[in-house]
Amino acid sequence: MATAKGKQTARKAAPADSGAPTPAGKKSLAAALARKPSRKVAKDMLVLELRRLRAMFAEIAERYVANAEGEIAAVIEAVEGKPLLAARVEKMLAIVRGLSVKPRKGRRKDLARIETIAALLRKELGE
Repeated sequence: MATAKGKQTARKAAPADSGAPTPAGKKSLAAALARKPSRKVAKDMLVLELRRLRAMFAEIAERYVANAEGEIAAVIEAVEGKPLLAARVEKMLAIVRGLSVKPRKGRRKDLARIETIAALLRKELGE
């Protein structure tokens, strides 16, 4: 029986030690990922992530601007497309003229104020 157990043990160990090819570099890749990256590698990774962040920011900003401009364009079309009472036009003019922004500073709160004005105008138009 001792020989039978020895054969069983050999059989169990055989698949792992069978000499079957393992994916090239699998062990070295796992070891590399487990290690803490060097300063240079970490810095390069950070630069890549920051570039990705910058691209995402630009894409989001483009979509944001397109949406806000679309909202304002819709208000323009509505004003041009329907007859409005003089009192309503005066009220809408007061809303637009009440806007206080500093475009050169490029602040988010100025963009929010413009969006609020566009929403107020759409509400005034009943849309």
